Amino acid sequence: MPLSCLTFNVYNHADFDARLPAIAAVIREADAAVACLQEVPTDPARARQLAEACGYPHWTRATFLRPDDGWSESLLVMTRLPLTEAETIDLRPGVPNCIRARLSLAGRPIDVYDLHLHPRDSELRQREAAVVLARLALEPGVPALVCGDFNAVPEGKTMATVWPALASAFETAVGRHPETTFPTPLRPLSARTPGFSERREAPPRADESEAKAAIDYVLVRRRDFDALAARVLGTEPIDGVWPSDHYGLRVELEPR
Repeated sequence: MPLSCLTFNVYNHADFDARLPAIAAVIREADAAVACLQEVPTDPARARQLAEACGYPHWTRATFLRPDDGWSESLLVMTRLPLTEAETIDLRPGVPNCIRARLSLAGRPIDVYDLHLHPRDSELRQREAAVVLARLALEPGVPALVCGDFNAVPEGKTMATVWPALASAFETAVGRHPETTFPTPLRPLSARTPGFSERREAPPRADESEAKAAIDYVLVRRRDFDALAARVLGTEPIDGVWPSDHYGLRVELEPR
């Protein structure tokens, strides 16, 4: 039985309510069995509103605050599959910036992880990624996928710690990583913006002006899933409104 999954950072910003119809339209277009969102506003009513607007009967959320910069958000996993278990995971002490949802796919348990790694500190990001990998290793018999905003490009130091254990479903299905998942025209950035270089874990090239980076992923263990198809969503404004500063990724998987 195939499993479709969406990961989408919806940008927790003051104009969220104005963008909500466009965000919901992208999620409905994906029509995925499970949707993993990052940067949902911390008001629990927003999570319920998104789930109801997009037709998901089951959902779970985790809210966290980054102590270094005061940033707060909720992670939200929404699904049409039975949700049998949920766990928040502190990727550093006191910061539950990962959630694990156990779903039932035709009676078979599947673990879905939704996370948002630190946007600036590469060494911290690498440690956060290591915590996720260690948690995955506790239950090697349960098929798992790891979704979210890793704030790290495929060739960077953070993802180098991940690739021995996990593969990009998008790359496996399409033969390459997406050209970009961040930023969109909602929030145009220069390649020389410090925060962009920190995500890239490398300085900009001399000929580079526009910021483009693939930093969002659906990752799988190759022994768990075959990746059948993948595409980028949210690539156009909806009624004149860009849904987010990230593009969404939808993948179609076949459990092995």
